[in-house]
Amino acid sequence: MEFSEIKMIWDSQNQEPLYAMNENALHSIVQRRNQETNRCLARCFALEIGVGLLCVVVMFVYAGVLVSGNQQWVIKPWGNTVTPTGWDLLGLLVAGAIWAYYAAYMYRSRKQQQKRVELFDSSLRGDLDRALSQTDFQIKMTQDIVWWGLVPVWVAVTLWLVVLFHLKGAPAWVYVLMIAVALGALVVVVSGKQRAITNRYEPRRRELESLRSKLADTAR
Repeated sequence: MEFSEIKMIWDSQNQEPLYAMNENALHSIVQRRNQETNRCLARCFALEIGVGLLCVVVMFVYAGVLVSGNQQWVIKPWGNTVTPTGWDLLGLLVAGAIWAYYAAYMYRSRKQQQKRVELFDSSLRGDLDRALSQTDFQIKMTQDIVWWGLVPVWVAVTLWLVVLFHLKGAPAWVYVLMIAVALGALVVVVSGKQRAITNRYEPRRRELESLRSKLADTAR
């Protein structure tokens, strides 16, 4: 039985004893949902942090290859090999720094939220508040990550591709196509984030707030 199902039962009754019978069941559901949310967040943040750190390594490896002067094992040009410039090296270093920032941003955000949810007790009300805190965190992260995560990452990826295409001796139209594709991908991802807020997180928050309000009413 999920949150919405218990709420439907409550809304169809006027007697408080039904709440007493279902309090333990509701608490179990809230705890289970909290555990599922926490596992999902742990996996998602671990993936994002891991990708960020991996990209840092890739950017710095490419930069190291350019400094060493032996780029053939990394770069396979479709035309004449272009001699790397200081701007190529700078672009890779900046891209690596952005990816490092992204990994640190995700790690810091996750740790701060873990500290916040630890403050709630293990009662039904406490676990409902914990679930609301997790949902609010997901909404805020989904909103903030557009400017603090996705845009910087878009810049980092674009810098890397520009350097790579330059070293491959790519024609001008490739850069135009690459930027267009990257912008299109950014728009799609941002739209997906907004849909997640509208269709998933906000309904869940309303559901939790309704249950908390119902709990407060039955306690009177």
